[in-house]
Amino acid sequence: MTDAVDLAALVRAGDTVAWGGAAAEPTALLAALNAAAPRLPSCRGLANLGLTRTLDATRLAGRMHVAALGGAATNRRFQEAGLLDVLPVHYGAMPDLVRDGKVRIDVVLIMLAPTGAGFNLGPQVDYLADALPRARIVVAEVNEAAPETFGETAVEAGDVDHVVRTQRPLIELRPGRGGDVAAAIGAHVARLVPDGATLQVGLGALPDAILAALGGKRDLGVHSGTIGDRVVDLIEAGVITNRRKPIDAGLTVTAGLLGSDRLYRFAHRNPALRLRSPRYTHDNLVHAQIPKLVGINSALEVDLTGQMNAEVAGGRHLGMVGGHADFMRGCLRAQDGRGIVALESTAQEGRVSRIVPRLADAIVTTSRSDADIVVTEYGIAELRGRTVRERGRALAAIAHPRFRHELEAACEALI
Repeated sequence: MTDAVDLAALVRAGDTVAWGGAAAEPTALLAALNAAAPRLPSCRGLANLGLTRTLDATRLAGRMHVAALGGAATNRRFQEAGLLDVLPVHYGAMPDLVRDGKVRIDVVLIMLAPTGAGFNLGPQVDYLADALPRARIVVAEVNEAAPETFGETAVEAGDVDHVVRTQRPLIELRPGRGGDVAAAIGAHVARLVPDGATLQVGLGALPDAILAALGGKRDLGVHSGTIGDRVVDLIEAGVITNRRKPIDAGLTVTAGLLGSDRLYRFAHRNPALRLRSPRYTHDNLVHAQIPKLVGINSALEVDLTGQMNAEVAGGRHLGMVGGHADFMRGCLRAQDGRGIVALESTAQEGRVSRIVPRLADAIVTTSRSDADIVVTEYGIAELRGRTVRERGRALAAIAHPRFRHELEAACEALI
């Protein structure tokens, strides 16, 4: 049962209205915001990763401009409506920017899990946790189906001004089914992951294929921005034990959960799982305390010097800064750590190489000085410690054969 809330009556002109994303997207509240859109004063939205189209971007035109951490998933609907302004920020920096008021949030729309004494952040700890005691208005969708999780997840009842009660399944992202290319990439990455390593890994068909290739490893750990169902598979198979981590020993540490109902049931009151703020999960000083920290991320394109673009393709925002650079740099601060970027060699059904002479849109998510390893279905390119031209030749060698000749020729012009 859902209580009514008139958001138009709560929002003031010039306010920033922020809402949760991923599995914590408060769809009942976004539906209420959608209904109130024609009566909203001129204001700004702040969006994390959107996975539904509950909020109709076209209804916001002339009322709300939307700042977002990127154009990934359904955030691109704001771009299509001409409302999107991207906030290019490392995800690990967002909690402090909110806490210090550099990113102002006046109204918070957040999904919470109920507890006996108050509320719980449930499947995600993000920068909204820092906004709760500072925002003028906090409206909570308290979802009876949300998991109660341990970590930095407690929310005081006094920090919530309005409650809307729901009972709905959480947004699900089921494990991806990668094909032969993803399986080949997974096999290459598995060669780079030693027993006892601690993993940071993204979400999607390619990361799922990589995790599936790690079934023969022993005593892996997890310290990640987000985890999905494949992590549960490896925990239940005894592959992930977290026992070799010198900090958070025995604990799977993450800032968020995004998977199927199986993952959320696994997380509910699980003492072996800790949800922490991105200021901890993405902190390079924390990473430096975790030997064999292996980050596994992706990119839209990589140039021959090792610069990586995970945000823009064809002049359109398709990704996010996220934790890309946080973990690429953090893994290299860890003893025997590795920062891996894994990607298919081509896009657009093979018509476009994702290893390029120069980044087409001049967007650098991770600098070449933080590059370590790039993997495609054609092999592994070790970049760290190599000169620019050595890197170019190594990357050309793992590009799709159709594009290798022109990439090899482009190596000679690198500076």
